[in-house]
Amino acid sequence: MFLITKRRVVLVMLLIAISAASCKKSFLNEVKPADGSLDPTVIFGSKAGVENALTGIYGLLREFSSSDARQNMYGVKSWQFTFELHGNDLFSDPGNWWLYESAWTDNTYGRIATAARNNTTWQLFFKVINNANSIIKNISAVPEGESVKNQLMAEAKALRAYAYFNLCRTYQFSYAVNPDAKAVPLYFEPTDANTSGNPLATLKEIYAAIVGDLDYAVANLPTTRSSKYRINKNVAAGILAEVYQEMAMSDQTLWTKALDNANLAMTGFPLMDTDGYKGGFNSVSNNEWMWGLIFNASQSHLYAGWFGYIEPTNTPNASFKARYNDIYVNSSFVSLFSATDMRNCFIGAPDQSASSPWKRWVTIKFRDNASQSGDYVLMRSAEMHLIKAEALAQTGQLNPAKDELFALQSQRDPAALKSATTAKDDIIDEILLERRKELYGEIGVMYFDLKRYQHPLERDGNHWSMLNIPANNNKWRWQIPQSEIDANEALSAADQNPL
Repeated sequence: MFLITKRRVVLVMLLIAISAASCKKSFLNEVKPADGSLDPTVIFGSKAGVENALTGIYGLLREFSSSDARQNMYGVKSWQFTFELHGNDLFSDPGNWWLYESAWTDNTYGRIATAARNNTTWQLFFKVINNANSIIKNISAVPEGESVKNQLMAEAKALRAYAYFNLCRTYQFSYAVNPDAKAVPLYFEPTDANTSGNPLATLKEIYAAIVGDLDYAVANLPTTRSSKYRINKNVAAGILAEVYQEMAMSDQTLWTKALDNANLAMTGFPLMDTDGYKGGFNSVSNNEWMWGLIFNASQSHLYAGWFGYIEPTNTPNASFKARYNDIYVNSSFVSLFSATDMRNCFIGAPDQSASSPWKRWVTIKFRDNASQSGDYVLMRSAEMHLIKAEALAQTGQLNPAKDELFALQSQRDPAALKSATTAKDDIIDEILLERRKELYGEIGVMYFDLKRYQHPLERDGNHWSMLNIPANNNKWRWQIPQSEIDANEALSAADQNPL
């Protein structure tokens, strides 16, 4: 559950109000009164009240904290970057933050039942689900017409689907391994202190709910929106394309739905030019960004924010001094990029030493602004082009797949050559490689691609943690937090994922 358990007696509607009230300034409108003492009649008394509650959910995704929080735990970006570092292409300094994620260490930063990061991940996504369920349940009270209610419900359903999708990919193997495998509890109603908890649902049950929510969202959301942090029709279709991409590994007929939704999602979001790519990946104003979480100067995490780890330069502003700057790039990954590729954003690490051979390369793809802040990218149209290419290849349309792949490659690199391979598996491998090159540092792409294709992780290059994790090893799925096992009456030790 997350739940509002015996230990966390929090009224659902108060949680929504506090979530909304906690978000600041330009990211969204503040809720009044500031102490969060709103009640359901205020929240559901108008469209504005529900939009503030929705904005509170986005606030959770952007900046989540708990009693177990660590300095590098902040919302969905922290979750994404955890799995980014589970791949082969990026890694931390082995003596600094993110070292345990880079090494897959089963400690407080890992997958074990008592880990702080695990508990934080579970709480984050179930808070999103619980708040979305409250909106869905009570939306009928909003006095506006049905079209307004449907749109608000659609956005809440899309957020619920997004949270469940991320939970499934964290706490269970790929859908294709066993759709009947049990993953996490499934809730359609908001929970409170009196909720005893639901049992684990199967991936098949959860994914059916996810698809139902996203179908509704795509049908009822417009393409217009007040800001790019909000989910619109394009973003809902993009999430649905990602979901079908996962499910199609089990049912090949679903690749067509992945392709159709990717096509819909990317409409209106052209690929960025070189200036856009070299701009630092820190602003939702980039025309290729479909979805991103917005920060302003007053909301900066300063040196402890995500940009403070991956940004390799020291002082964007004279008032700020050293940050962690502890993320490095694998030499084997750097070698994949030509000199003419706009994505070749690698520079020699400023702290190279013979005793630390992993300190060879850093990336300037991500650069913060003068306030040591920047927006978080969650979805770009380039990913949709690559989903489309993969779907075409998987359905045997090999030449169209190569055409779609080359359309992206040639836009990124004027010297790119179109694939000459004629084997389906080889074309898919090229697409998966392009996904790594295009999306590194963003969404954990290598880890989740290895997981859904049931491939092992085999590290190379100058990575300091030379792991070889077999496909479908238990390390690919996290344990259910022990706090959940203890609080949820429908769960027992028998439901726990093994170490």
